Amino acid sequence: MVYGYLAFAFHFTLLTGTTVSVFQFFPQNSSPSWSFWVAFLLPIFFLILAMVTTIFIVKSTLPDEALSGREALGYAMLFSIPLFGVLLAAVGTMIPAATIRTSTGVRAALRRARRSFWFILWRLVTGPTVFSLIFMGVALTLDQQGFASEVPETFAGITVSNAVYQTVAGFLGIFNTALTASIFSMAYTRVEEGRKLQLSS
Repeated sequence: MVYGYLAFAFHFTLLTGTTVSVFQFFPQNSSPSWSFWVAFLLPIFFLILAMVTTIFIVKSTLPDEALSGREALGYAMLFSIPLFGVLLAAVGTMIPAATIRTSTGVRAALRRARRSFWFILWRLVTGPTVFSLIFMGVALTLDQQGFASEVPETFAGITVSNAVYQTVAGFLGIFNTALTASIFSMAYTRVEEGRKLQLSS
């Protein structure tokens, strides 16, 4: 939910030029609407659905001893994450549209996707995906070296390694949210400005 408010703040600032603080109450005309939450959560819902479906299919096809739970999750991510990227490229402009309360339907998003699909997909791959892969690679290396990356359950469990890891992970999440918001906002603005130019001519 925190990342949802961050995504709204980033989109709203990029599209309107108005600064919104997530640490204060949103003004009445710049608060996340129900359509924003639908647009924001819809791709996540389909990602989870695709992962659960893939795990179910893999586990029902292969015997339990042939594949561990972690391996099944790996296969699910291998299938679902590229599908998630394609889905975001197709309907991602719903989020900026819902932020400024314009046409938020799936049909309108797919209509915009005719001009923005490759623009979004290419930037998602070379931006947030690359940073996430780098971070996961670093996290895996640290895990193999024995550095704890788990969230400590008590104050006494805080160490330098897990504190640094969790801080970096938090900043990466914020950075990726901002980067994705900028991609969607640029794509939305590009399509809408092009449409207005066509109508005026």
